[in-house]
Amino acid sequence: MRSLALAGFWLLVGGLGAQDWSEKPVPSEPEGKLYPLPSRPDYRRLDAWAAHPDLVDGSDRRVAAADRVAGTFAGSAIPTFFVYPTHYEVGPKWNADIYDAEYRTQVDEGTLANQAAVFNGIGHVWAPHYRQMKLDGYYTRDSAQLALAYVAFDSAYQDVRRAFLRFIEVQGANQTFVLASHSQGTDHAKRLLQDVILPNPELRERLLLAYLVGNVVELKELSGLPLCTEPDQTHCFLNWRTYGQDYYPEKFGDRYAVLNPVTWRTDGVTSRRRDHLGALLPSGRRGFSGSFVLRTDQGTLRVERLRPLLKLFYNWKNYHIADYNLVWFNVRKNLHTRLTSGKPAAAQAASPGMIPTANE
Repeated sequence: MRSLALAGFWLLVGGLGAQDWSEKPVPSEPEGKLYPLPSRPDYRRLDAWAAHPDLVDGSDRRVAAADRVAGTFAGSAIPTFFVYPTHYEVGPKWNADIYDAEYRTQVDEGTLANQAAVFNGIGHVWAPHYRQMKLDGYYTRDSAQLALAYVAFDSAYQDVRRAFLRFIEVQGANQTFVLASHSQGTDHAKRLLQDVILPNPELRERLLLAYLVGNVVELKELSGLPLCTEPDQTHCFLNWRTYGQDYYPEKFGDRYAVLNPVTWRTDGVTSRRRDHLGALLPSGRRGFSGSFVLRTDQGTLRVERLRPLLKLFYNWKNYHIADYNLVWFNVRKNLHTRLTSGKPAAAQAASPGMIPTANE
């Protein structure tokens, strides 16, 4: 029953993107109605991190078939900064309490084990706990509630920003890194790119890849960071939102970025069954390899031609919960390829800047 409830929750999150959070001003008047906010994370402390090199957490999950199917990474260790999706569905406040035991368990056993773990083959995963906005904020149309949601959303982002600056602070000089996210996490990762990473030439060069999965990204939204269009490119971003064959979300069209995480191209050509390396199942096993094909269309990723057994149980309209899991082994293998033999994508123009400090 618990797994069904979680699945239902994640399918609901698939409707996110109804609000353009990164484009909204944050009002100052309603803030008092949100207080007291949950405790502010101190990212100098281990308990403020969901995933950290000094913790044993879900991102450390070892998938038995990973090395056999995707190979091992031959390069030097590269850390990943991961921003997890919405887990805070119901609660008395607009922002999650990161010290709530159930919340922490959902993050660890759900997102970290199923999404963030795909990156552990290249190095340690760093994932901050942050006071994320409650799920309601993506759906309300009431102006007063929206005002509260904007403030809650900004509070969540400020946590992510402070965590990232701490992450950068403790890395070695010129250490490269990967940015990855899903769902609400992608909203915050986009803003982090716009506010902190891309305006700074040094950070922009150190960022090898940005996996901005499970949320909308417009093609022209990230000045200085192009969409990856070839399987071996670096210094670019990757985006996909996964849907059933005949379902389209509220936001779709050619203005939105998407690539096929099997062919790793943006040309709309359908992938071949034999090129799908398998999905990561909740058990940690590999399954359903070659059981469907993928095609990009109008800013979305389409799951098509499902094998009968898969179609019987997983013929969904919205595969948001499985954006990473469906192509976990393809993501793992291609990540290794990009970071060992990849070439930088053609960069877009960006303005110079300075690296802020964690105290700002």
